[in-house]
Amino acid sequence: MQKLGFLDALRGYAILGVVLTHATRPFQQLPDWLYQIGIQGSRGVQLFFIVSAFTLFYSLERYMTTRQIPLQDFYTKRFFRIAPMFYAALLFYLSFDWINASIGISTSYPDVTLALFLSTLTFSNVLHPEWLFSLVPGGWSISNEFLFYLCVPLLFKLVKTIRQGVVWTAATLMLSIVLHQLTEQSQPFLDVRSFSFYWFPNQLPIFLMGITLYLVWRDNTWSTRSYRTMTIVSISLLIFLGVTPFDVYSAFPKHALFGLAFCLFALGLSGIPGRILNHRVMQYIGQISFSLYLVHFFVLDVVKHYMKDEWIQQYGTATMWLSTFLVTLIVSGIIASVTYQIIERPGIQLGRSLIRRRQAQKQTKQTA
Repeated sequence: MQKLGFLDALRGYAILGVVLTHATRPFQQLPDWLYQIGIQGSRGVQLFFIVSAFTLFYSLERYMTTRQIPLQDFYTKRFFRIAPMFYAALLFYLSFDWINASIGISTSYPDVTLALFLSTLTFSNVLHPEWLFSLVPGGWSISNEFLFYLCVPLLFKLVKTIRQGVVWTAATLMLSIVLHQLTEQSQPFLDVRSFSFYWFPNQLPIFLMGITLYLVWRDNTWSTRSYRTMTIVSISLLIFLGVTPFDVYSAFPKHALFGLAFCLFALGLSGIPGRILNHRVMQYIGQISFSLYLVHFFVLDVVKHYMKDEWIQQYGTATMWLSTFLVTLIVSGIIASVTYQIIERPGIQLGRSLIRRRQAQKQTKQTA
Protein backbone atom coordinates (compact mmCIF):
# COMPACT_ATOMS: atom_id res chain seq x y z
CA MET A 1 0.00 0.00 0.00
CA GLN A 2 1.27 3.47 -0.91
CA LYS A 3 2.64 5.30 2.10
CA LEU A 4 0.85 8.59 2.69
CA GLY A 5 3.07 10.60 4.98
CA PHE A 6 0.51 13.33 5.56
CA LEU A 7 -1.70 10.83 7.43
CA ASP A 8 1.09 10.19 9.93
CA ALA A 9 1.60 13.93 10.24
CA LEU A 10 -2.10 14.33 11.01
CA ARG A 11 -1.80 11.69 13.74
CA GLY A 12 1.14 13.68 15.05
CA TYR A 13 -0.94 16.85 15.31
CA ALA A 14 -3.73 14.84 16.93
CA ILE A 15 -1.54 13.49 19.72
CA LEU A 16 0.05 16.90 20.31
CA GLY A 17 -3.43 18.26 20.89
CA VAL A 18 -4.37 15.48 23.28
CA VAL A 19 -1.20 15.84 25.35
CA LEU A 20 -1.65 19.62 25.36
CA THR A 21 -5.20 19.44 26.73
CA HIS A 22 -4.21 17.17 29.62
CA ALA A 23 -1.19 19.34 30.40
CA THR A 24 -3.45 22.42 30.39
CA ARG A 25 -6.10 21.27 32.87
CA PRO A 26 -4.03 21.98 36.04
CA PHE A 27 -3.33 25.57 34.89
CA GLN A 28 -6.71 27.26 35.10
CA GLN A 29 -4.94 30.54 35.95
CA LEU A 30 -3.86 30.87 32.31
CA PRO A 31 -5.41 33.67 30.24
CA ASP A 32 -8.84 32.49 29.15
CA TRP A 33 -8.08 32.44 25.42
CA LEU A 34 -4.92 30.40 26.00
CA TYR A 35 -6.65 28.03 28.38
CA GLN A 36 -9.46 27.47 25.85
CA ILE A 37 -6.98 26.62 23.09
CA GLY A 38 -5.15 24.21 25.38
CA ILE A 39 -8.29 22.48 26.60
CA GLN A 40 -9.67 22.07 23.12
CA GLY A 41 -6.59 20.20 22.05
CA SER A 42 -8.71 17.24 23.14
CA ARG A 43 -10.40 17.51 19.75
CA GLY A 44 -7.31 15.73 18.54
CA VAL A 45 -9.26 12.55 19.32
CA GLN A 46 -11.71 13.50 16.58
CA LEU A 47 -8.76 14.00 14.23
CA PHE A 48 -7.63 10.47 15.12
CA PHE A 49 -11.10 9.18 14.20
CA ILE A 50 -11.03 10.98 10.84
CA VAL A 51 -7.59 9.63 9.95
CA SER A 52 -8.60 6.13 11.05
CA ALA A 53 -11.68 6.07 8.80
CA PHE A 54 -9.70 7.53 5.88
CA THR A 55 -6.94 4.93 6.28
CA LEU A 56 -9.32 1.99 6.54
CA PHE A 57 -11.24 2.88 3.38
CA TYR A 58 -8.03 3.67 1.54
CA SER A 59 -6.50 0.30 2.36
CA LEU A 60 -9.71 -1.70 1.83
CA GLU A 61 -10.25 -0.30 -1.65
CA ARG A 62 -6.73 -1.30 -2.62
CA TYR A 63 -6.84 -4.80 -1.17
CA MET A 64 -10.40 -5.73 -2.16
CA THR A 65 -11.12 -6.55 -5.81
CA THR A 66 -14.77 -6.50 -4.76
CA ARG A 67 -16.43 -4.80 -1.81
CA GLN A 68 -16.73 -8.13 0.01
CA ILE A 69 -14.50 -7.85 3.09
CA PRO A 70 -13.00 -11.10 4.45
CA LEU A 71 -14.25 -10.37 7.96
CA GLN A 72 -11.97 -12.79 9.80
CA ASP A 73 -8.86 -11.27 8.25
CA PHE A 74 -10.13 -7.72 8.73
CA TYR A 75 -10.84 -8.12 12.43
CA THR A 76 -7.66 -10.11 13.03
CA LYS A 77 -5.63 -7.27 11.59
CA ARG A 78 -7.48 -4.57 13.52
CA PHE A 79 -7.35 -6.50 16.81
CA PHE A 80 -3.61 -7.08 16.67
CA ARG A 81 -3.03 -3.46 15.67
CA ILE A 82 -4.64 -2.22 18.88
CA ALA A 83 -4.86 -4.98 21.49
CA PRO A 84 -1.18 -5.81 22.31
CA MET A 85 -0.26 -2.26 23.32
CA PHE A 86 -3.64 -1.63 24.92
CA TYR A 87 -3.45 -4.76 27.06
CA ALA A 88 0.14 -3.92 28.00
CA ALA A 89 -1.11 -0.51 29.15
CA LEU A 90 -3.95 -2.19 31.07
CA LEU A 91 -1.48 -4.39 32.96
CA PHE A 92 0.71 -1.38 33.69
CA TYR A 93 -2.09 0.83 35.02
CA LEU A 94 -3.48 -2.02 37.13
CA SER A 95 -0.01 -2.61 38.59
CA PHE A 96 0.59 1.10 39.09
CA ASP A 97 -2.72 1.47 40.88
CA TRP A 98 -1.69 -1.37 43.18
CA ILE A 99 1.75 0.03 44.12
CA ASN A 100 0.83 3.71 44.09
CA ALA A 101 -0.01 3.75 47.79
CA SER A 102 3.72 3.65 48.55
CA ILE A 103 4.64 6.17 45.85
CA GLY A 104 1.96 8.73 46.60
CA ILE A 105 1.44 10.11 43.08
CA SER A 106 -1.95 11.75 42.75
CA THR A 107 -4.06 10.11 40.00
CA SER A 108 -7.68 10.05 38.95
CA TYR A 109 -7.77 6.41 37.85
CA PRO A 110 -11.08 4.68 38.70
CA ASP A 111 -11.39 1.91 41.25
CA VAL A 112 -11.14 -1.60 39.84
CA THR A 113 -14.45 -3.45 39.57
CA LEU A 114 -15.28 -6.64 37.69
CA ALA A 115 -17.63 -4.81 35.31
CA LEU A 116 -15.06 -2.11 34.60
CA PHE A 117 -12.32 -4.69 34.06
CA LEU A 118 -14.42 -6.77 31.65
CA SER A 119 -15.65 -3.74 29.71
CA THR A 120 -12.09 -2.46 29.39
CA LEU A 121 -10.85 -5.89 28.32
CA THR A 122 -13.52 -6.18 25.63
CA PHE A 123 -13.29 -2.55 24.41
CA SER A 124 -16.95 -2.04 25.31
CA ASN A 125 -16.57 0.53 28.09
CA VAL A 126 -18.18 3.34 26.09
CA LEU A 127 -21.48 1.44 26.07
CA HIS A 128 -22.41 2.42 29.62
CA PRO A 129 -21.74 5.55 31.74
CA GLU A 130 -20.40 3.53 34.69
CA TRP A 131 -17.73 2.01 32.42
CA LEU A 132 -16.96 5.16 30.46
CA PHE A 133 -13.64 6.05 32.06
CA SER A 134 -11.97 2.69 31.70
CA LEU A 135 -9.04 1.20 33.61
CA VAL A 136 -6.83 2.46 30.78
CA PRO A 137 -6.97 6.28 30.73
CA GLY A 138 -8.44 7.52 27.47
CA GLY A 139 -10.01 4.13 26.80
CA TRP A 140 -13.30 5.72 25.71
CA SER A 141 -11.78 6.67 22.35
CA ILE A 142 -10.39 3.17 21.75
CA SER A 143 -13.78 1.68 22.57
CA ASN A 144 -15.37 3.99 19.98
CA GLU A 145 -12.72 2.92 17.50
CA PHE A 146 -13.64 -0.75 17.96
CA LEU A 147 -17.34 0.01 17.63
CA PHE A 148 -16.55 1.75 14.35
CA TYR A 149 -14.73 -1.39 13.18
CA LEU A 150 -18.00 -3.27 13.63
CA CYS A 151 -19.67 -0.81 11.25
CA VAL A 152 -16.93 -0.77 8.59
CA PRO A 153 -18.07 -3.82 6.53
CA LEU A 154 -21.58 -2.35 6.19
CA LEU A 155 -20.37 1.20 5.52
CA PHE A 156 -17.88 -0.07 2.95
CA LYS A 157 -20.81 -1.51 0.97
CA LEU A 158 -23.08 1.51 1.41
CA VAL A 159 -20.77 4.51 1.06
CA LYS A 160 -19.16 4.53 -2.38
CA THR A 161 -19.48 8.13 -3.56
CA ILE A 162 -18.95 11.61 -2.16
CA ARG A 163 -22.68 12.25 -2.22
CA GLN A 164 -23.37 9.11 -0.20
CA GLY A 165 -20.65 10.11 2.25
CA VAL A 166 -22.18 13.56 2.74
CA VAL A 167 -25.68 12.12 3.18
CA TRP A 168 -24.54 9.55 5.73
CA THR A 169 -22.49 12.14 7.62
CA ALA A 170 -25.44 14.55 7.77
CA ALA A 171 -27.88 11.79 8.76
CA THR A 172 -25.75 10.48 11.61
CA LEU A 173 -25.08 14.03 12.79
CA MET A 174 -28.80 14.77 12.93
CA LEU A 175 -29.36 11.46 14.70
CA SER A 176 -26.79 12.34 17.35
CA ILE A 177 -28.51 15.69 18.01
CA VAL A 178 -31.94 14.07 18.27
CA LEU A 179 -30.64 11.35 20.60
CA HIS A 180 -29.04 14.00 22.80
CA GLN A 181 -32.34 15.83 23.13
CA LEU A 182 -34.24 12.61 23.88
CA THR A 183 -31.83 11.20 26.44
CA GLU A 184 -30.33 14.16 28.32
CA GLN A 185 -33.03 14.12 31.01
CA SER A 186 -33.19 10.34 31.43
CA GLN A 187 -31.13 7.66 33.10
CA PRO A 188 -28.35 6.69 32.82
CA PHE A 189 -27.40 9.99 31.13
CA LEU A 190 -28.30 12.12 34.15
CA ASP A 191 -25.71 10.34 36.29
CA VAL A 192 -22.85 11.00 33.86
CA ARG A 193 -23.92 13.98 31.75
CA SER A 194 -20.80 13.92 29.59
CA PHE A 195 -21.70 10.39 28.44
CA SER A 196 -23.89 11.82 25.67
CA PHE A 197 -20.78 13.43 24.21
CA TYR A 198 -18.45 10.44 24.51
CA TRP A 199 -20.81 7.68 23.41
CA PHE A 200 -20.63 6.18 19.94
CA PRO A 201 -23.70 7.81 18.27
CA ASN A 202 -22.14 11.22 18.93
CA GLN A 203 -18.76 10.19 17.49
CA LEU A 204 -20.02 8.21 14.47
CA PRO A 205 -20.49 11.36 12.31
CA ILE A 206 -16.79 12.11 12.76
CA PHE A 207 -15.83 8.71 11.38
CA LEU A 208 -18.21 9.35 8.45
CA MET A 209 -16.39 12.62 7.83
CA GLY A 210 -13.18 10.63 7.53
CA ILE A 211 -14.78 8.33 4.96
CA THR A 212 -16.12 11.30 3.00
CA LEU A 213 -12.70 12.95 3.20
CA TYR A 214 -11.15 9.87 1.61
CA LEU A 215 -13.70 9.89 -1.24
CA VAL A 216 -13.11 13.60 -1.90
CA TRP A 217 -9.34 13.06 -1.84
CA ARG A 218 -9.62 10.01 -4.11
CA ASP A 219 -11.77 11.66 -6.76
CA ASN A 220 -10.34 15.19 -6.91
CA THR A 221 -7.09 17.05 -7.41
CA TRP A 222 -6.42 20.77 -7.10
CA SER A 223 -3.63 23.20 -7.78
CA THR A 224 -0.84 23.80 -5.30
CA ARG A 225 -2.31 27.23 -4.63
CA SER A 226 -5.67 25.68 -3.77
CA TYR A 227 -4.07 23.22 -1.37
CA ARG A 228 -2.26 26.07 0.36
CA THR A 229 -5.49 28.06 0.57
CA MET A 230 -7.26 25.08 2.16
CA THR A 231 -4.48 24.79 4.71
CA ILE A 232 -4.52 28.49 5.63
CA VAL A 233 -8.32 28.63 5.86
CA SER A 234 -8.50 25.43 7.95
CA ILE A 235 -5.84 26.65 10.39
CA SER A 236 -7.73 29.95 10.76
CA LEU A 237 -10.94 28.03 11.45
CA LEU A 238 -9.22 25.82 14.02
CA ILE A 239 -7.83 28.86 15.83
CA PHE A 240 -11.26 30.50 15.84
CA LEU A 241 -12.91 27.35 17.17
CA GLY A 242 -10.11 26.92 19.68
CA VAL A 243 -10.57 30.29 21.40
CA THR A 244 -14.35 29.90 21.74
CA PRO A 245 -15.70 27.87 24.69
CA PHE A 246 -16.53 24.19 24.23
CA ASP A 247 -19.09 22.41 26.40
CA VAL A 248 -19.33 18.61 26.17
CA TYR A 249 -22.78 18.81 27.77
CA SER A 250 -24.21 20.89 24.93
CA ALA A 251 -26.28 19.41 22.12
CA PHE A 252 -24.59 21.81 19.70
CA PRO A 253 -22.12 19.60 17.81
CA LYS A 254 -19.07 21.83 17.95
CA HIS A 255 -16.85 18.77 17.71
CA ALA A 256 -18.39 18.32 14.25
CA LEU A 257 -17.24 21.82 13.28
CA PHE A 258 -13.76 20.81 14.39
CA GLY A 259 -14.16 17.69 12.26
CA LEU A 260 -14.98 19.73 9.17
CA ALA A 261 -11.99 22.01 9.78
CA PHE A 262 -9.77 18.95 10.25
CA CYS A 263 -10.99 17.51 6.93
CA LEU A 264 -10.12 20.75 5.14
CA PHE A 265 -6.72 20.78 6.85
CA ALA A 266 -6.10 17.17 5.78
CA LEU A 267 -6.97 17.97 2.17
CA GLY A 268 -4.63 20.93 2.18
CA LEU A 269 -1.81 18.97 3.78
CA SER A 270 -2.21 16.15 1.26
CA GLY A 271 -1.23 18.37 -1.65
CA ILE A 272 1.36 20.78 -0.27
CA PRO A 273 4.91 20.13 -1.48
CA GLY A 274 7.69 20.59 1.03
CA ARG A 275 8.24 19.60 4.63
CA ILE A 276 7.05 22.51 6.74
CA LEU A 277 3.78 21.15 8.12
CA ASN A 278 4.32 17.62 6.85
CA HIS A 279 7.76 17.20 8.43
CA ARG A 280 9.48 13.88 9.14
CA VAL A 281 9.50 14.66 12.86
CA MET A 282 5.73 15.16 12.85
CA GLN A 283 5.30 11.98 10.81
CA TYR A 284 7.37 10.03 13.34
CA ILE A 285 5.32 11.41 16.23
CA GLY A 286 2.28 10.19 14.32
CA GLN A 287 3.75 6.72 13.88
CA ILE A 288 4.21 6.30 17.64
CA SER A 289 1.05 8.24 18.52
CA PHE A 290 -0.93 5.24 19.82
CA SER A 291 1.77 4.29 22.32
CA LEU A 292 2.25 7.96 23.17
CA TYR A 293 -1.47 8.33 23.78
CA LEU A 294 -1.52 5.45 26.25
CA VAL A 295 1.63 6.34 28.22
CA HIS A 296 1.35 10.11 28.48
CA PHE A 297 -1.30 9.96 31.22
CA PHE A 298 1.13 8.28 33.61
CA VAL A 299 4.03 10.54 32.59
CA LEU A 300 1.92 13.64 33.18
CA ASP A 301 0.92 12.40 36.65
CA VAL A 302 4.60 11.96 37.50
CA VAL A 303 5.49 15.40 36.14
CA LYS A 304 2.72 17.04 38.17
CA HIS A 305 3.79 15.10 41.27
CA TYR A 306 7.31 16.52 41.20
CA MET A 307 6.29 20.04 40.17
CA LYS A 308 6.42 22.44 43.12
CA ASP A 309 3.79 25.13 43.67
CA GLU A 310 6.44 27.79 44.25
CA TRP A 311 7.78 27.23 40.75
CA ILE A 312 4.57 28.72 39.34
CA GLN A 313 5.04 31.82 41.49
CA GLN A 314 8.70 32.05 40.54
CA TYR A 315 8.55 31.39 36.80
CA GLY A 316 4.94 32.20 35.97
CA THR A 317 1.91 30.12 35.02
CA ALA A 318 2.49 30.19 31.27
CA THR A 319 6.12 29.09 31.60
CA MET A 320 5.26 26.16 33.86
CA TRP A 321 2.34 25.18 31.62
CA LEU A 322 4.59 25.08 28.57
CA SER A 323 7.32 23.25 30.50
CA THR A 324 4.82 20.65 31.72
CA PHE A 325 3.61 20.07 28.17
CA LEU A 326 7.10 19.76 26.68
CA VAL A 327 8.51 17.50 29.42
CA THR A 328 5.45 15.24 29.23
CA LEU A 329 5.67 15.10 25.44
CA ILE A 330 9.41 14.37 25.33
CA VAL A 331 9.42 11.72 28.07
CA SER A 332 6.28 10.08 26.70
CA GLY A 333 7.80 10.14 23.22
CA ILE A 334 10.92 8.34 24.43
CA ILE A 335 8.86 5.65 26.17
CA ALA A 336 6.50 5.36 23.19
CA SER A 337 9.45 4.90 20.81
CA VAL A 338 10.43 1.83 22.81
CA THR A 339 6.95 0.37 23.23
CA TYR A 340 6.23 0.90 19.54
CA GLN A 341 9.23 -1.24 18.65
CA ILE A 342 8.83 -3.99 21.25
CA ILE A 343 5.02 -4.22 21.50
CA GLU A 344 3.15 -2.51 18.67
CA ARG A 345 5.20 -3.65 15.69
CA PRO A 346 5.49 -7.29 16.83
CA GLY A 347 1.73 -7.28 17.45
CA ILE A 348 1.09 -6.01 13.93
CA GLN A 349 3.42 -8.64 12.48
CA LEU A 350 1.70 -11.37 14.50
CA GLY A 351 -1.67 -10.37 13.07
CA ARG A 352 -0.29 -10.43 9.53
CA SER A 353 1.31 -13.83 10.14
CA LEU A 354 -1.98 -15.29 11.33
CA ILE A 355 -3.74 -13.95 8.23
CA ARG A 356 -1.08 -15.38 5.89
CA ARG A 357 -1.25 -18.74 7.66
CA ARG A 358 -5.03 -18.82 7.37
CA GLN A 359 -4.86 -17.92 3.68
CA ALA A 360 -2.23 -20.61 3.06
CA GLN A 361 -4.46 -23.18 4.76
CA LYS A 362 -7.40 -22.19 2.54
CA GLN A 363 -5.29 -22.53 -0.59
CA THR A 364 -4.07 -25.95 0.54
CA LYS A 365 -7.65 -27.15 1.07
CA GLN A 366 -8.73 -25.78 -2.32
CA THR A 367 -5.93 -27.60 -4.19
CA ALA A 368 -6.28 -30.83 -2.21
